[in-house]
Amino acid sequence: MNIIYLVFGNKMDNYQQVYFSAYTAFAHKNTEDRIIVVAEDPSLFHSFQDEIEVIPISRELIKEWEGKYQFFWRVKIKALQLVAEKYPSDSILYLDGDTFFYDRMDALREGMKNGQNYMHVEEGKLSKLSSKTERLMWSQMKEKTYFNVKIDENSTMWNAGLIGISPKHFDCLGLTLGINDAMCADNVPRRLIEQFAFSLGLNEFSALKPADHVIGHYWGNKPEWNQIISHFLKEIFMKDYSLDKIIERIKQMDLAQIPIRVKESSTQRKLKNFIDGFYKNKKPVYIRK
Repeated sequence: MNIIYLVFGNKMDNYQQVYFSAYTAFAHKNTEDRIIVVAEDPSLFHSFQDEIEVIPISRELIKEWEGKYQFFWRVKIKALQLVAEKYPSDSILYLDGDTFFYDRMDALREGMKNGQNYMHVEEGKLSKLSSKTERLMWSQMKEKTYFNVKIDENSTMWNAGLIGISPKHFDCLGLTLGINDAMCADNVPRRLIEQFAFSLGLNEFSALKPADHVIGHYWGNKPEWNQIISHFLKEIFMKDYSLDKIIERIKQMDLAQIPIRVKESSTQRKLKNFIDGFYKNKKPVYIRK
């Protein structure tokens, strides 16, 4: 099984998240599992040495992968197609960087070997979801058909922080890409296009199952997790831990004590932004050469 991460751009938090998630994967994977990072800056993963495979991608390739409609998250679909072509017999377990393993992945591995596809968690039927983007998507797409997949009241949105694909069903990636591009051409609101395209494309080949019993996804509490991860990485690099020592340290952490989602006060956020914008630091002093 290939455990896959994708990271591009120059935001260091994103690379740190992949580091931490990969370490949790080491703590729970089997010897035959392979960790692959598709990265725009492969030099940031030299510390793993030969323990992971890094596939470099250029800025030019990323722009090509964004396609005709220059859709940012189309890159995820293309990256998975790249790995599927390289390893056509191995299951794909893709993870966003803001994830972590907290249990063994044996059931996922066996499920994909037997033809099961997974996404992180079911969010609900598009026709019943309540966010502004989801309501707009439903009003625009209901009863339409994209690549022979009809959008109806049972069409379900799944969270794409995890994508598990059986090698028996790699053709679902082509279907996902086609649906994604068709929705872009139809000017569907972009925020959730890639996620919904994966939900539809994978489900056509295998009724999706959730994987949140194995993987945590902290998209709803990134600031706290980023701080914890930054502290963790400082510790292991400053103390020059071996990989075995890092894995031991990961196993000691009680990740269930850190919330994966918190409800942020919109009033607090607006006040903070107002105060930060109103009060600026003054009279900076620099060294003289």
